[in-house]
Amino acid sequence: MNKAVLLISVIILLGCAPAFAQQAFTDVPTDHWAYDAVRLLVDDGIILGYPNGTFGGKRAITRYEFAVAIARLVQYIPELVPGGTAGLTREELDRALQDYAKKSEIPTVPSLANLATKQDLEAIRKLVDEFRDELASLGVDVDTLKRQVADLTCRVDILEAEARRVKFTGDANVFAIANDHRSGSVPAVDLDNRTIPFTATLGRTIGVVRDFDLNVTGRISQSTTANATINYGNYLNYLVAVDDYVDGVRQTSRNDTRTVGGLTHDFVDAFFPYYAYIEAALGVGSVSVGRFPIQFTPYTLKKIDVDSYTTILKTDSGYYPMDGISLANSFGGVNLVLFAAKNDLNDYLVNGLTGQPRNNIGVFNQIGGNSVGGLTDLITQTAGARAIVGIPWSGNLGLTFYQAWSQGEFDALASWDQARVYGADLTIPIGMFSFGGSWTQSTALVRSNAVGVTDVNDDASAWDGRFGATVGKLGIGAGYKSIGHNFTAAGFWDKIGHWTNPVNVKGPYADFIYPLMGNLNFVANGEFLTVIDSSAITGNTALTNDDQIIKAEGGLQWGFSKANSLALGYQWVRFSPDAAGLSNATETYLTIGWAYKINPNAGFNVGYQFINYDGGGNPVGTTFAYGPDSYRAGEGVVQFGVTF
Repeated sequence: MNKAVLLISVIILLGCAPAFAQQAFTDVPTDHWAYDAVRLLVDDGIILGYPNGTFGGKRAITRYEFAVAIARLVQYIPELVPGGTAGLTREELDRALQDYAKKSEIPTVPSLANLATKQDLEAIRKLVDEFRDELASLGVDVDTLKRQVADLTCRVDILEAEARRVKFTGDANVFAIANDHRSGSVPAVDLDNRTIPFTATLGRTIGVVRDFDLNVTGRISQSTTANATINYGNYLNYLVAVDDYVDGVRQTSRNDTRTVGGLTHDFVDAFFPYYAYIEAALGVGSVSVGRFPIQFTPYTLKKIDVDSYTTILKTDSGYYPMDGISLANSFGGVNLVLFAAKNDLNDYLVNGLTGQPRNNIGVFNQIGGNSVGGLTDLITQTAGARAIVGIPWSGNLGLTFYQAWSQGEFDALASWDQARVYGADLTIPIGMFSFGGSWTQSTALVRSNAVGVTDVNDDASAWDGRFGATVGKLGIGAGYKSIGHNFTAAGFWDKIGHWTNPVNVKGPYADFIYPLMGNLNFVANGEFLTVIDSSAITGNTALTNDDQIIKAEGGLQWGFSKANSLALGYQWVRFSPDAAGLSNATETYLTIGWAYKINPNAGFNVGYQFINYDGGGNPVGTTFAYGPDSYRAGEGVVQFGVTF
């Protein structure tokens, strides 16, 4: 019975619309509401199309003709019309319908019931109401028909509720990336700290990377769901680590292998459970158990983006995947999150939690490691909390604390084997203005039976104050920050060229955004930093407190059509050492990109970045920046992505 009612939608198009492949209604006036209803049924695949592609020539359909198309259903579902075809004889009805398509001419009717949604049925109901009189004149019992549609709507409600027990979504991305070394006496370095060797050319260094994420949400009960993101492809093996940069060149073949922090990954396709956890509602909160995503603030807990050249949601989002338990609750105006997790169960967390990425222009903390607190081994477990408290003026006060442990440091009898991170952040919006600030401290803790050492908490704090305003279309922001050279929290707070999470610097910064016209936007950012401590352990031998780092960047994005947009970005960084005999070093990145949106769920991006570095010819070993030599290089990428 329900399939019979759904055939109404087939009959609608048999009499009034062209083939759905044309996706245009030349015979239905677009100012009639039925146009949108029929369009919905076509887009959902319910309506199949009139065999010759048009309805009786290029003219508007009449109401009677529309009703005749619907009445075609009577021939195949007599039970919907008690008493037969009252008002018309069978011969009269056949003559009226002779120019319309027969059921035998519609090849795929049996699958229609699987395609209907509640919105489709609502469209059918509205059409039946609209053409009630015309249908009645053809002998159709409209009231019975409406009851059947209402009954099927209830059935669809039940089916949709049942379907929501398990929901599948996903992201599929395939990209090709290549680089070339154009000039210079040393290998180049790109934004991800990856080396571009002398021999690199666009035709020889192509890496084809595949990444498919299937997101599954299953409703176990009214209050409990199971969530998973199952990854397949070679993208994670291409990165090797999702929490740190990888030394060396980019992988370009299936046989290429990378070993980082004791982890070895071949550039091959593999399955990996990126997230897998159960979430249960608890009153005004929830508890998550398994491998769940978590992040707090840029200065406390946020995963760095280790892949600057593509857009992949799971690695761009800033969430760490952690194995453990997380509890979120709200009470008395306080939102609280507690968590405890293992970090060494994930094959792609090279540090467990990264405190300072590798290859950051020779900047080292006192201990010399990359993990939280500067520890030199993998963080195996963490536990902590974050609370957000409402304050006057619609503001929020955030308080964060977590502690990290390293089993490797403990087993090796290292001087420090654990670390703490704690901080506070404040945001206050006042009309067109906003104020914000944060303070964070990272401390490396002495091993319990160590002798003659102390906690590392000197020069291990970071604070940042910011002011923002919106004036008409213009958005502006300005602030001041200071980051000690021993600060090593697992955050992602800044990027200057390919220096990620700069430390031992202080100074002001500013940014603004302005829409030049409807589809053309301009953004700009500037930072004016100086070195805090020239005696810090940094790997550079010529630092002074007057050394400067200036970053200026700007970008234009132009959406010149609904499907196409162009982007142009430029970043310029100058390192100005104050020591006698040293010259400025500059680093620039010019990026050109084109994005094409095939449909709301699919599109591709094409981009190329020109990379230039001028070391200023400074003496080897005394250079303030990356090196005394110069190079020119480039990075190109083509990415195709689909969401479903």
